[in-house]
Amino acid sequence: MPYLLDHFDAVKELLALHPFGLFTDVDGTISEIAPSPAEARVSPVCRGSLTALAKHLDLVAAVSGRSAAEAREMVGIDEMVYIGNHGYERWVGGNTELIPGVEDYIIGIKAVIDEFNKRISIEGVVIENKGPTASIHYRRCRDHEAALKAIMAAVEELAEDSNLKIGLGKLVVELRPLLGVSKGTAVVSLIEERSLRGAIYLGDDLTDVDVFVSFHREGLPFKGLAVGIVGEETAPQVVREADCTLNGVTDVERFLRQIVAEVIDRPAA
Repeated sequence: MPYLLDHFDAVKELLALHPFGLFTDVDGTISEIAPSPAEARVSPVCRGSLTALAKHLDLVAAVSGRSAAEAREMVGIDEMVYIGNHGYERWVGGNTELIPGVEDYIIGIKAVIDEFNKRISIEGVVIENKGPTASIHYRRCRDHEAALKAIMAAVEELAEDSNLKIGLGKLVVELRPLLGVSKGTAVVSLIEERSLRGAIYLGDDLTDVDVFVSFHREGLPFKGLAVGIVGEETAPQVVREADCTLNGVTDVERFLRQIVAEVIDRPAA
């Protein structure tokens, strides 16, 4: 798989397309994975570069499994667009807008989490009820394999009864509505709304693969570059579906700095 920093000419070609958009996942991409979601922090280097780019590129967006409001607070750049809950919501004008129909699942998500808590108690499990979706983190558990087995045994029937789908990420089990919505559909929708001709997406986890696959569909009216951010916990699908890779948040810092140099700092010829 090509290493992106060795092939920056491909990025320059995309940057020459207008309108152009830069999309990035948050946790594991511009923020190191932390023991719990509350402990994660965006890299100051990434934030500085994104702040500059948001003022010069046609679109800069964060795409997260967190709620859109939480992603907005975590990244902290007003000029950016925020897609949250794996595509089920968007932060617009200071308010969260939900995908139509997702409201019907909020009560069901809470009911599943409440029942899950009655059925199982595992030391180290952290549960996030994010409204239209939920995350069950088991990073802090002593035995990750045993924790995952117990979580899945408890939630599979509950999810089916509530018309929810189960997704897996980096030591996390995700519960999401059965609405055909993903980071991929959300990103492509935003690209179409903004009539972008070029786009780059940075992501490290399985939910980001949905964007990578979307970028590779035939007949799209834009040119996209899918960048996999790889590390010790990277799923094989991330590398397989990416066009090129970067090695962790440190490489993302370097990459964003290069884009800043190309777009902003470098004098016109």
